[in-house]
Amino acid sequence: MAVCVAVIAKENYPLYIRSTPTENELKFHYMVHTSLDVVDEKISAMGKALVDQRELYLGLLYPTEDYK
Repeated sequence: MAVCVAVIAKENYPLYIRSTPTENELKFHYMVHTSLDVVDEKISAMGKALVDQRELYLGLLYPTEDYK
């Protein structure tokens, strides 16, 4: 079962994000954006030389714990 569905534009930005349950909507919004960063990095690295390809992904750059 899918918890979050996102529709992505050709320019690599989300057109539509829908999640269930709705209390985690912001969390999934951040996850979609960070996933798009990884996809964008992989696509841009396809045209580079093998020597120039480095793994530049830093990991998830937002807090995973909810604070009040």
